[in-house]
Amino acid sequence: MAGDSVIVMLDGVPFDGWKKVTVSQAFDKATGECSLTISPLPGNPLPADVGSTAQVILAGRPVITGHVHEVTGSHGWGDHDIELSIRDKTQDMIDSTVGPGVEFKPPIQLKQVLEGTLQKMGLSGIKVIDKANPEQFRKGGEVPVAAIDDTGFGYADQWARKRQVVLNTDGEGNLVIDRNRKQRGPGALIKMFEDSPLNNVKKATYKNSDAGRHNETDCHAQKSTNDLDYWETRPKGDEPAQSNPLATKTGKAVDSSVRPERKLHYRARQGIEGKTPEQAAKWRTNLARARNYTYEAEVAGFEMAPGQLWWPGFIIPVRDDHFLISDELFIKEVTFTKDWDGGAVTQISLTAKDAYSESDEAPKSRTGKAGLGTKPSGSF
Repeated sequence: MAGDSVIVMLDGVPFDGWKKVTVSQAFDKATGECSLTISPLPGNPLPADVGSTAQVILAGRPVITGHVHEVTGSHGWGDHDIELSIRDKTQDMIDSTVGPGVEFKPPIQLKQVLEGTLQKMGLSGIKVIDKANPEQFRKGGEVPVAAIDDTGFGYADQWARKRQVVLNTDGEGNLVIDRNRKQRGPGALIKMFEDSPLNNVKKATYKNSDAGRHNETDCHAQKSTNDLDYWETRPKGDEPAQSNPLATKTGKAVDSSVRPERKLHYRARQGIEGKTPEQAAKWRTNLARARNYTYEAEVAGFEMAPGQLWWPGFIIPVRDDHFLISDELFIKEVTFTKDWDGGAVTQISLTAKDAYSESDEAPKSRTGKAGLGTKPSGSF
């Protein structure tokens, strides 16, 4: 199968009348999105409508599997295009509410919570794949309670945040539990000053912002007195259990690329059940960096290596002399595009390699104060 091949399936049948396809998948989004431009066929003026099943396969791998979400068409003497918006099957969990009677009691695994929620919503056709294997919710711990008008994803995300994982999808319509597992990819991005045969980046943009980021993040937390499994292992009079005076544990994380004047102190009311305050602070710091620290490159084709698509979740080497980058970065989003005029290209969005993890701050690259260069933004 060629590395830039495209197969479009509509209602289970291969469809050859497509003109342009664009598919996006992100590490922290539970559904992928596709924009598909098609032409009417003889005897079939509207090949698909809202609710039609749809799948796009690139280089032999499904990259979106779901349903047509929106149809926009126009018709004139020189214009017969139809635009289809397609989302993964997980869209129904995002857009639908959980309804009554959704409740789970520890001890329980996050995967069991998600499977049970999908079943009660009538979405058992969506499988749950656990790549992160987060810790079990223990008996006596505080867990989210579903309101009747909570969306399925909103409720599931409350549980996921307590285990500091993200929910995304795999291109086949499944719901995936994941975090940055330090998985190295077989590809690399290179854009040197000289005309080198190693260069594979056609153009690139870079943005670095301190919005929502702090040099020092302090998390303050008191252990829940309801977690009996924990307290039964602690000695009598253990300090974190004392309420007079209120005893707290504190964890700290540092982002040295941010000015030291910027500090954040917060109470960990959510997101650290079963975790230490230090782990919670690191997760929050790395998540803020991931959302405000971006290098984006455009390359030809869909594969980083034969048989392996560019895909979120991989760490790869990156060198860009224009932005003083020589580092390993984490792929957080990809967008595939192919049309009959411009060929196949992939937009790859990357961030710091410790994003979506509880790791300590990653070592800096050989150049640039922030590890991704010194300019606040730009493009080449």
